[in-house]
Amino acid sequence: MVDHLVPGVTTLTPHARYYALHGLIAAQADAEDLTVPAAQTLLRRAEVALAAVSLAHHPQALEWLPRAHGVDALARRLHSGTVTMSEAEVPGKDGYVGNSWGFWTPYAGSEVALGILGAGPMPVPGPRLETAALRAGLGGLLELAAEDTLNVDDLAPFGDRLCVCVGGEHPDGAWLANLMCEPGAPAEAGSRSATRRQTIQLLARVVATHPVRYFTRDIGHVLAFGDFLTSDPVTSGIDTAGAWRGVVLRNYSVGAWRRLWSWLVEQVEGLVPIEEVADRFAAELPDMTVDAFLSSLPATQSTTGAPLPAEHDLRWVGDPLPLAELRVLATNARRVDELTGRVRDAFLGQRGVELGPEWVQRRLDEARPMKLRDVARRLTYDLVARSQRIALAKARRRADAPTRRRHIVVTDPAAPTGRAAVPDKPGGARRRRATAGPARDRPGHLRRTALPRPTLVGDQ
Repeated sequence: MVDHLVPGVTTLTPHARYYALHGLIAAQADAEDLTVPAAQTLLRRAEVALAAVSLAHHPQALEWLPRAHGVDALARRLHSGTVTMSEAEVPGKDGYVGNSWGFWTPYAGSEVALGILGAGPMPVPGPRLETAALRAGLGGLLELAAEDTLNVDDLAPFGDRLCVCVGGEHPDGAWLANLMCEPGAPAEAGSRSATRRQTIQLLARVVATHPVRYFTRDIGHVLAFGDFLTSDPVTSGIDTAGAWRGVVLRNYSVGAWRRLWSWLVEQVEGLVPIEEVADRFAAELPDMTVDAFLSSLPATQSTTGAPLPAEHDLRWVGDPLPLAELRVLATNARRVDELTGRVRDAFLGQRGVELGPEWVQRRLDEARPMKLRDVARRLTYDLVARSQRIALAKARRRADAPTRRRHIVVTDPAAPTGRAAVPDKPGGARRRRATAGPARDRPGHLRRTALPRPTLVGDQ
């Protein structure tokens, strides 16, 4: 849905100015015919310079914008007042980043999709790169990147031109805004440029009509609840508004599973039987049936059919976290029968997936006569089993692993005393314990190490 609603932007691309920076590095590497190692060094030094300038411009973090990439890793050097470039830019535990390409990798796919860069193993100019605009806006970073040492106190004057917060005021920001919005592109419904333009229009309209202090929190609340999207003369004509409502509403379910899983993991101290973790979850819940639990949930729809902020309000009631998040999940699942059209399609996402709103609704409906605590125990086993499946799917045998030890021992969460061997090759008889997933020293027991979150399909 993210790729559909705002192609070229992901949760890993929080800073608009890095799009321009990586484009500038591609243009410079092409102009100088740099080798891959030389291009990597130039990119890393430029990112160090951008982080240093941004900290000098805003020593205290901004509420509305994340810090520049690498600031935390550079904190000791930055607060000492001096950054030695040859030390700071080297990838590894002592540098500002571990990857030899700095922070380019999270942005690379988006930059290629937007035409800023061409596809390839290193940044190369794409068809929509405008080198003149990038040099006019960020060219000063190349000069700083060439310095042997950066004195933080001397960087403050560069802040108004080179900080991550001021891109919109300079030529590189104007270029990127035009590229993102594509005002001259065809307006046919469903095209990538039109959808992205509608998303930007929707967000801008909410900002113009509502007090926004924390962008994600405040914008998300407006998109999810109330009748603004359908009553406002601008948003009511934006096709993507309904899809955004569905996505934000579904995110409450995703967030609830993540919080609940984090709480369960915190219950694992040393070697703990799965039954004990399940019992701790159950102990946090009231002694009532699922039917009574569902009847106690707040209303999710107004008399006009607009979604009410039930999930949001439940997190402020003060219930213990497991109970609060279970209520959020159940309340969110009620919307399966309330939402319609594009909102419902986006809310449901990929149909029939484990842990999705339909799955939760079905499980709770089937369990209405049961005790809520018993359902919690079952959910614990469901989550542990899913976590292990994800871990095993990601597990890889290392090239230096002993060739005689190629088999994984899997403990069945539904039968804590059972054990099954999954061989790498037919006829194999040897076993070894899984190196990922719920670490188990005995069948039916967990350790906290390597417990991957049981992510919903489609909600990475």
